[in-house]
Amino acid sequence: MRLFFAGLDHTSASVAVRECLAFHPETLIDALHLLTHPQNGYAPVLSESIILSTCNRVEIYAVFPHDSDVEVIESQIIGFLAQFHHLPAERFARLLNFSYDIDVVRHLFETTSGLHSIVLGEAQIQGQVRKAFALAQRAGTAGAVLSRLFTRALATGKRVRCETQLCSGAASVSQASIELAERRLGNLEGRNVLLVGSGKVSELAAQNLLAHGAQRLMITNRTYENARELAERYGAQVYRFDEIEFALARADIVISSTAAPHYVLLPETIATAQSRRADQADVPPELLLIDLAVPRDIHPETAQVPGVSLVTVDDLHEVVQSTMHRRTAEVEHAHMIVGEEIDHFVHWLDSQQIMPLLSVWRQHAETMRDAEVQRALRHMGDLSPAQLATLEALSRSLVNKLLHNPTVRTRHAAEAGDGERYAEMLRDLWGIQG
Repeated sequence: MRLFFAGLDHTSASVAVRECLAFHPETLIDALHLLTHPQNGYAPVLSESIILSTCNRVEIYAVFPHDSDVEVIESQIIGFLAQFHHLPAERFARLLNFSYDIDVVRHLFETTSGLHSIVLGEAQIQGQVRKAFALAQRAGTAGAVLSRLFTRALATGKRVRCETQLCSGAASVSQASIELAERRLGNLEGRNVLLVGSGKVSELAAQNLLAHGAQRLMITNRTYENARELAERYGAQVYRFDEIEFALARADIVISSTAAPHYVLLPETIATAQSRRADQADVPPELLLIDLAVPRDIHPETAQVPGVSLVTVDDLHEVVQSTMHRRTAEVEHAHMIVGEEIDHFVHWLDSQQIMPLLSVWRQHAETMRDAEVQRALRHMGDLSPAQLATLEALSRSLVNKLLHNPTVRTRHAAEAGDGERYAEMLRDLWGIQG
């Protein structure tokens, strides 16, 4: 068995491409089933699979047989993504990265540790990895190898956050957006902010907005009850979604982060709100829209409405750079922890790779035992059932005792990284293949 990775992120693909390939939570389990139970050549035969789909990345982790043709698997993954998302392959194929085995382990451990995030060290990715793992467990596509891989990845991320200062000053995409708003508007004191969406990103934004002096928070969401609950926690004003134009007319800043698969704010809606703003002397004419969603919440043509500025997640790079230099000193320490965890996982994986050989070896010994028992019986005449059972038990006990210590030592050697040497000795001494 081998580990496989295919994916793209904010460093290789624009938000326009990422949103086209993003997996909506409601379709993720179907996608996982198609990856491991292909229909009509729809996807490669993978024994395990997990999909990590966030604002900044779309990644597939999988396990496949060691004798598979990797070029065929890569081609089939491209075909799967194209068919599932109804996209021409040429739109994204050249942007995909593929990797195998230890490179897959390193990528996931570094990703979960926040080393590949837009904001170095951000903690939100930990929860996103945990959620992707849980969904695959629900779908039944996270087997022994990927379960171990993701469990150790989450433990690695936790170690990095506990043992380094990589996350000092707690940065996230929502915080970076607020920093950007401060740069554009001077400061947030006395500002009115509308949050569109009531998920984790909106909650983090609410916390940071209040800490930065925002005067009034307004919240809207298609599910009114969710918006009301969030509003109550932070003393915000809540609007039903069909009242959004009234909220927009009062806002200086809009931060949108829904999970909708389509645009929720259109140019005509913003234009109508802007015309209402013109009639209010106490509301500045400029409106800053910050779209943190992938797929995007705000139609890109909204930026053409007079008095409107539109920011997407890709525009946050300039803000992130100021955070990066404060954290780069901790990167080496984080990589050291990741390296230790990679070694532990690879040793475990090696120990699993030797299991088929141990099974073949035991079967070989069992075949020899049975042959010798049958030969002995031919010279012993008729035996009672009790005598036959005693002979069987004796022979099995002897074989088990003879194989026990070598089996345990071979497993320990594999876990310590020396499994292949022991495997070669077993093959040579017993004349077995596997």
